[in-house]
Amino acid sequence: MTSTESSVQGRQREQWVDTLRVVLISGVIVVHTATAYVTDFAGYYYDDERVTNSVVSIAFALPALMGGVFGLGPLFVVAGWFSVGSLSRRGPAGFLGSRLLRLGVPLVVFVLLVNPLADWLGDVWKEDRLTFAGNLAETEFSIMWFVVALLVCSVGYAALRSLRPLTGPRPPPGTRSLVVGGSVISLVSLAVWQATTLLDTHLLNARVSDWTQGAVLFALGVMAAEAGWDGRLSRRAEHRLGRVAAVGVGLTLVVVSWTGARDELDMALGGLNWASVSFAVLYGVVSISFTLWCLAWLRRRWPTHGPLLTKTGRGSYATYLLHPVVLVSVMLAFRAVPVGAQLKFLIVSVVAVPVCFAVGYAVTRLPGVGRVV
Repeated sequence: MTSTESSVQGRQREQWVDTLRVVLISGVIVVHTATAYVTDFAGYYYDDERVTNSVVSIAFALPALMGGVFGLGPLFVVAGWFSVGSLSRRGPAGFLGSRLLRLGVPLVVFVLLVNPLADWLGDVWKEDRLTFAGNLAETEFSIMWFVVALLVCSVGYAALRSLRPLTGPRPPPGTRSLVVGGSVISLVSLAVWQATTLLDTHLLNARVSDWTQGAVLFALGVMAAEAGWDGRLSRRAEHRLGRVAAVGVGLTLVVVSWTGARDELDMALGGLNWASVSFAVLYGVVSISFTLWCLAWLRRRWPTHGPLLTKTGRGSYATYLLHPVVLVSVMLAFRAVPVGAQLKFLIVSVVAVPVCFAVGYAVTRLPGVGRVV
């Protein structure tokens, strides 16, 4: 087989990952649009038109919260999965250097430019708004907590393989590994939540409360890649994981709804009580089962795609990085449209998703930028 043929076949094997990125990042954009217009479980750069006192708003809040808690899990697995090949080709030092370039540089750009600019745009109609410099002084990691966590995981993996090089294929993660992984997520997260909850924004909003989930899923991705897994599961295993995830999400919604209706949501997301212990157990179960089901189902359903999704997938990282500014700009463009917040949420979501991806792909075409994002 020629190197060109190998590259083409490798690219075909990775097309489902493009689809995964596009679907999940589209979900992120929709969730952030919801937090701007119809939910208040998390703040957003623009919230001048937010309405949260209706049944419709509550109905949007629950799936948005579930998306925020579990939605990025598959990307941690994929990141760990791809890290194995990158480290094998580059060595630990080269791998770490590439991660610092592709994760560290966008992180700095976001903190110093994108986040304060989105804050400034979001407050542009307010009389007491801060200047760009004022917003820069109060900047934070915000959505890039995900990238901070990935950078920490990458450093840890590079250090591990520096000390203990991989000498041969390892056995694939089985049921025992998944149970251990879910248990670690539950127990360590519960311990972390005694100091910081999933809704806390201190420490520059680095969301350290989510890092245990991310680290375990990243490690599962590494283990799977080192064992040669390609994202496929048997239909029986896929269905079983799907059922577990569905039951887990349903029970999680019960806990969240029960405590939220009593204005005690923080009780489930922090502290040491029946609600937080229940939520922690479900958090571990759903993190593992939903993530693996999502990967396997999408891998089976959409293994390949066309040229449009190829471009969209190519620009997905830049889209994630820049979407706060693009999304707020779209919201400002629709500010004068005389419709209710719920309807405007739907309209802006439909418009913003393709616009954000178009901007993201355009940015990757700039000279030198494609090497970073």
